[in-house]
Amino acid sequence: MVEITPEGSGYKVEWSDLGLTAMVRHIKDRPSQFKAQVAISHQGYPVHRSNPVLDSTSGMDALVRKLNKRRDGADYGIAWDQVVEDLSGIVIDTHRRGVSELVISDVPVNDSVNWRVDNILIEGNAAPNLIWADGGTGKSMFALWLSVLIQTGHASTDHGLVVEPGNVLYLDWETDQYEVANRTQKIHKGLGIAAPSGIVYRYMGLPLVDDVDRVRDIMHRRDIDVVIIDSMGLAVSGEMESAETVLSFFRAIRLLGKTTLIVSHANRQGTIFGSAYTINASRSVWEAKKSAGNSGGIDFGLFHRKANNIPIQSAQSWSVDFKDDAVIYTRGDVFKTDNAGTLSYGDLIYKILQTDGPKTRQYLEATIKSMKGDPVERVKSNVATAISRHKRNGKVDETGEGVLSLAPAGGSQEGEGEWTI
Repeated sequence: MVEITPEGSGYKVEWSDLGLTAMVRHIKDRPSQFKAQVAISHQGYPVHRSNPVLDSTSGMDALVRKLNKRRDGADYGIAWDQVVEDLSGIVIDTHRRGVSELVISDVPVNDSVNWRVDNILIEGNAAPNLIWADGGTGKSMFALWLSVLIQTGHASTDHGLVVEPGNVLYLDWETDQYEVANRTQKIHKGLGIAAPSGIVYRYMGLPLVDDVDRVRDIMHRRDIDVVIIDSMGLAVSGEMESAETVLSFFRAIRLLGKTTLIVSHANRQGTIFGSAYTINASRSVWEAKKSAGNSGGIDFGLFHRKANNIPIQSAQSWSVDFKDDAVIYTRGDVFKTDNAGTLSYGDLIYKILQTDGPKTRQYLEATIKSMKGDPVERVKSNVATAISRHKRNGKVDETGEGVLSLAPAGGSQEGEGEWTI
């Protein structure tokens, strides 16, 4: 009796009555041949490893001869020709069958959003998260800090993030294990975590599409829940402006089958580097923008630029202090930084009323124009639209004299991230 189960990038094939196991990995299924790495063991002892062509009579015959040479089938009651025939048939059929189809009405519906890190990192195997910024903004350090939170399940009022714990794999194309270990130790110190880090690290030298099978094997072996890609520019297999290059990268991401966070860079024009598919293929995209004023570290704002099936989330402000032996993150208020003008009109109106108290439309228009620098007519139109939405959602009240204030039940800004104008 032969049984097959998916394992990492390949399959585990077992003949329990014979005490045989075959590990099949690094599969190359081409029109001309089906080739894979096959490692066969008998009763726990290695017998043979090679890369046979499994849809070729000559390739299968060669494998039978090698197996008989290593462990004579007549002596052990093993018909190697039948074993190889079974192996070829079940592996090729299973692999080419792919993911089974289903009836969509049989799929349970979950209306809520699953967050790995609320409300930054969306959970899901079809949900690539991406953060991009100019160099020197601290995006890689932030990705590593999030990794520590996930790996340890750390909770603190300093950052206020709700985290679903899990095992993290950090794929690094930018630095090396010594740099990441040093940063991780300082992040642990800043968070007051004494335990050693359980983050799994891998130094990457090949494009992800060329190394995805090995990564999947690591993920299976280490029971990985979240993968960090640092960074996309070095992880792709060609020019970032090429649609096919970017799409092949995201196809590889999809094969990982877990929550991912991709770190990427800005181009010379200050927009995200690469093809439009970099944005289109990501489910959630954050931009980090550096703020002025922190001589001993970095202050930056985090702005949600794209989301699928969820509202745009409210902007965040973070202050990073670099000590000799620690890295400390503190949550701030974007409205109090020089990034305030990048907030949406809805968020700005809310924050002005929250900070300054009741104000007229004219005051709001003048204040927001000075912050954003948009043309007068655009400011008037966007302020009017944002006020209407706030009033409709019960966030803002307006008197007969045209004075606006926060509604009694609208003291929280939660949900204001829906504003995109």
